[in-house]
Amino acid sequence: MRLINCSSLFSFFSAVIVVFGSDETDVELKPAFNPCKRINPCGATISTYPLLEPDAEESSGFGSGAAPPVYDEILTHEIYDLNATPELHNSTLCSCPEDSTCDFESDSNVVKVDYHVTLRFCNLETISTVCKRNDVNVRVIGAAQASGDSVQEVSNAVMFCNCPNGFSRQPAESWSGQDISLNYKCL
Repeated sequence: MRLINCSSLFSFFSAVIVVFGSDETDVELKPAFNPCKRINPCGATISTYPLLEPDAEESSGFGSGAAPPVYDEILTHEIYDLNATPELHNSTLCSCPEDSTCDFESDSNVVKVDYHVTLRFCNLETISTVCKRNDVNVRVIGAAQASGDSVQEVSNAVMFCNCPNGFSRQPAESWSGQDISLNYKCL
């Protein structure tokens, strides 16, 4: 007797079929997104900056003690060239009311959490500005970058309140599988 895996069957039926008009009918399966809750961003943008490159003059004599390395935990935590143009990767996390899509073009629905993670909301006005300083106020979950410094893609996020003075990142936590959780508190 063969049993049917209910989660696989549900995943199959929860796909949305999109048909594009053309001479040939193209069918594309896209996952159906859950509706966004008040604390869920509808999308996230990951900014990936290039690594800093050592200056040839400064790094050439490091073995002799002439110059410090480009990255040293004692000297700095900056290993990325934040002056360079980043590569952007958008992820849709949930659907806005009336099945509208998340707006990745507007700046009115954006909360920049740090140099790497930007969250986008259906309606930013629904997020409270009253925050508890000692609690985690933002959690971003996704597949870890090879460096383990941040996420390469966001799979889930929650923001309990919008901190008017910005956020302070806490240590990353292991999550399920290859995912990590980036936690932020209010400044």
